[in-house]
Amino acid sequence: MISFRPDLLKFNPDKTLKPKLHFLRDVGFSTPDLTFLLSKSPNILASSLDNQIVPAYGFLKGILGTDEIVVSTAKRAPLLLHNDLHKMIGPKIRALRDHGVPDSSISAMIKQQPRRFISANPDRFTVALTKVKEMDFKPSSSFFYLALHAILSTSESNWEEKFELYRSFGWSEDDILSAFKKQPHIMTLSKDKMRKMMDFFSKEPGLGLSVVSHYPNLLLLSLEKTIIPRWSVICVLMSHGILNKDVNFYTICCSKEKIFLEKYVIKYQEKVTQVLEAYQGKTVIGG
Repeated sequence: MISFRPDLLKFNPDKTLKPKLHFLRDVGFSTPDLTFLLSKSPNILASSLDNQIVPAYGFLKGILGTDEIVVSTAKRAPLLLHNDLHKMIGPKIRALRDHGVPDSSISAMIKQQPRRFISANPDRFTVALTKVKEMDFKPSSSFFYLALHAILSTSESNWEEKFELYRSFGWSEDDILSAFKKQPHIMTLSKDKMRKMMDFFSKEPGLGLSVVSHYPNLLLLSLEKTIIPRWSVICVLMSHGILNKDVNFYTICCSKEKIFLEKYVIKYQEKVTQVLEAYQGKTVIGG
């Protein structure tokens, strides 16, 4: 802290520092919390208790509801406690309310992405908000915020590059928007991951990009740790007539690891010895 804010050594411990520490303890910050909080943002101790810290805390509590939630949120974004939140996020909250977003959703947005919320440029925030509304996301839906977050976290040029990447695999703009509405996070993936995932599904017989179009959540999974091992097992079981081609691969990918192993690997490993090798990556996809 001192290396970042050496002027703290000049402050009167009893009159300036202790009151701030007492206030933060009183509202719920434990000693480990304070150590973490102040090491991350020593500016808090340099801020006015009455003019910055207390008003900021009160503002957050009015939005988030409880001391416990304010503490957990402030630990994720300590800058919340030493800024004028009425100016920094007040306009964004009003804009969300004007678009019909309920307070419960606004609270969830701040809890989940406090740094993103406070640092977003107000003008860009308004543009992104309008864009999400034009895509027909319901303001009361959690997808509304996910879409807003995706747009805010992606520059316009990067957004267009990602659109073009999806188009390069044969998706139309409607296809991309349809997938985005089902899972907004597909636009926050790195272009490298997007390319690898789309390439795999487009080339693998039995899957195809229509599967991704219907279930874009697949793009969020790990290709190496989930998609390839599980698809390899399914291919082996289909080649032995144990499973038919109508299996829902998305459902299979969403199952917990233990359940997948029990249902598709352990159950058949004596009858079909290749199934374990497929799961371990020792068998080429397709069985």
